[in-house]
Amino acid sequence: ASSALMTEVGKRRGVDSKYMLPLTVEAGLLAVLMVGLNGWRGGEGAVRAELLFAAAYAMGLQNATITKISGAVVRSTHLTGVVTDLGIEGVQFCLYLFDRLRGRWWERAGRVLRVSQRHPSALRVALLASIWGSFVTGATMGGAAYLHWHGWSLLAPILFLLGIVVQSKRARIADIREMDLLGDPELKLHGLVHSLLPPQLGIYRVTHDRRGGGRSPNFNLWIERIPEEKLAVILVLSPIIKFDSNAIMDLERAMNRLHERGRRLIVAGVNPVQYKKLAHEHLVERLGVENVCPDLEFAIALGVDVVREASRAGRQGRAVDG
Repeated sequence: ASSALMTEVGKRRGVDSKYMLPLTVEAGLLAVLMVGLNGWRGGEGAVRAELLFAAAYAMGLQNATITKISGAVVRSTHLTGVVTDLGIEGVQFCLYLFDRLRGRWWERAGRVLRVSQRHPSALRVALLASIWGSFVTGATMGGAAYLHWHGWSLLAPILFLLGIVVQSKRARIADIREMDLLGDPELKLHGLVHSLLPPQLGIYRVTHDRRGGGRSPNFNLWIERIPEEKLAVILVLSPIIKFDSNAIMDLERAMNRLHERGRRLIVAGVNPVQYKKLAHEHLVERLGVENVCPDLEFAIALGVDVVREASRAGRQGRAVDG
């Protein structure tokens, strides 16, 4: 609850990175734990309870903050769900490979393995396995460090968290905001008026500080803010936004969540470098080539058509039911 409160307050006040405050508080709690462990020698139970409170509170803050960032994809304080998901996704991926290699193992193995690297189950297995490996590595190194340096071993994660905060302050993450249909200069340039656009069409622009270095926004958090009435959603990219593999996976998850709700995502303002990266990661194919537009005006025309088709289909469905 406190992580969500700090995050939302930061967003409302326009803080450059709304996750800095909960991460800073987490680092402070770990510092309290570190000092307490070095000063406590097993005497009073109340002191021990306070240290347990600091440790548990720090874990809760981290879990809530990472869940908010990743859209509930990553859990970073416990292994139970991670190992369960790893088993489920591992079986799905093995069955996928078995179906495609059946009867011709040696002939198809190389090609199938290359293609399967972009399969959703393969990506999920890689993510979950890396989390599990991080837990094992951290537990081993943390245990060994505690034996040698006792409470001072917590200095490493404290410095790591503070490093993330400093990096977030220096390199700001982009945000996505709904376009001002009356005041946006690009819409004025196209001669588009608010009254001509259907209310079921949502147009959102990636905004950022130029000092942010083109870091991608959190697409999953953006999806949660889109009203249910929007049947077609246009995402207008910034020319300096850079897509790495994590950002593309995030955008793909956002696209899938929209499709599950019967809505359509159209990406506009895509420059040649961005298109090449999206095509290389096969996201253009999954989005649909027609939904990736270099021009905003074309994207709006496509979105209007999508809304009209959806409205027409809805009316026909209601007529059949009647």
